[in-house]
Formats: sequence, structure tokens, C-alpha cells
Amino acid sequence: MATLQLGPDTIGYDIVGGSADGPVVLLYHGTTQDRAAWDFVLAALPDGHGLSFVKVEFPGAGESSMPNGPLTVDQLVEGGVAVMDHLGHDQFHVAGYSLGAVAALATAARAAARVQTVTSLCGWALSDPRMVLTFDLWKRLIAADRELFVRYAVADGFTAPAIGTLEPMLGEVIALGVASIQPGSDAQLDLDMCLDITGLLGEITAPALIIGAEDDRWVDVSHSRSLAEVIPGARLEVLPAGHVVIQELPADVARLLHAHVTAGG
Repeated sequence: MATLQLGPDTIGYDIVGGSADGPVVLLYHGTTQDRAAWDFVLAALPDGHGLSFVKVEFPGAGESSMPNGPLTVDQLVEGGVAVMDHLGHDQFHVAGYSLGAVAALATAARAAARVQTVTSLCGWALSDPRMVLTFDLWKRLIAADRELFVRYAVADGFTAPAIGTLEPMLGEVIALGVASIQPGSDAQLDLDMCLDITGLLGEITAPALIIGAEDDRWVDVSHSRSLAEVIPGARLEVLPAGHVVIQELPADVARLLHAHVTAGG
């Protein structure tokens, strides 16, 4: 684990796998999470995949400092690009999950000349009224009772078969979930509720893979379908999972991500 000082802000990041000459992927996590969000997916990659991953943490997550004010998408992008500059990566791939997918798409637009491919997992461009209500509920549940929030997140974020698999270890899953809620979650949720990157989508020139979850109750799969329709040349894949597809079907996500990055790099 390492940190980068960007003005008054500290940005936490970690580098995983690969070789100096292989493709490099900038990874963004989702709301309430830290750099560990992608660990199930990375563990499911094939042996000898040859990819390097730079896992950057949002303000208020992991080793990153707390935000000093309201978060913006540009701030998330600036943090990710600053880490890649610091590491000397002029060209890179970018992928993100949930809020991280929004940041990944914005990075592909803002740094179009540098981004080789972009992958959006359960992403969106404009928060709809149901999402605004949902993210406000998240804030209220986290403030009231973190265990209650995690129980709701498991019930609503996974499909019924996945919950059946988790049931024998549900207590442990809930305890880990409570411990993983990051201190900057409120600021991230405030950003979730007002997101609008529709004006950036036309600036994305890198090959785009849009992965949606068929049973996503938080970011309806229609948002992924819309992204794929608007972003030139984007490819859509829909997986039979809930929003927490990053944990429910990590091998499927790993397969799609690996194929997309290696084909575009």
C-alpha cells in the first residue's frame, strides 16, 4: 500500500500483479468501499494474465484523506490520473465498479488520449429519482445502524441464489461488511445522488465494455443499456446477478475484463 500527496489531499493506492511491460489497469471502487473491492475479481483472473492493476482509493476510503467539501467526479478523476502520472504510466486502461464506473467513464473522456480501454461495471450517467431515494436511504441506514444497513445491502444487493450460498456464513459476512464501511461514505453518497456525466459520454474514444447486472435493484440495468447505446462502439454484457456482481460473479467479471483489456492493449 502506498500514498500520494496531491496538494492538501492524500490519495491511497496499491499496485497488484503483472510485469513492467504488460498492460496497466487503473481500478476505481464503489461507494462505501476501499481498494479491496476488486479483490475477488483479481483473484479469479487466469494464471499468467500479465496485467498490472493500480487500485486507487476515493477520498474518505482506505488510506485516502477525508474530503474537505462536497465531492465531484472531476476530483475522483484527478486523483486517479495523478497516481498514474506519479507512476509514469502515459497510457493505461481504466475500469470501475458502481460509483467507480462513473469515474472510469469520466476518466476515459477527460484523458481520452491516454486511455486504451474503459470498462464500466454497474455504472450510470445520470442518477434517476429511484437511485436518489435509494442512496439517501443508504445514508440514513448507515447513520442509524451499520449492521442494519449491511443486512439490507445483502438482501437487496445479491440475488436469491447468492444469498442462499451465503446463508451458512451470513453472520461473518455481515460483520465483515460492517467493518468495511468507509468513513467517507456520506460524501460519496451525496455525489451519487447528484451525478450527471451525460455530457462526457460523447468524448469517450477508447473501446468501451459496459457490464450490467440483470437483477440490479440499485442501478437498473437500463442504465448500462443506455451507456452502450450512447458511447460510440461500446459493447454491452449483462450478467445474471444483483448489483454486488463484483462478489457474486467475480469469475465472469474477470473473464470479460481480461478479454477486453488484452484485446484493446
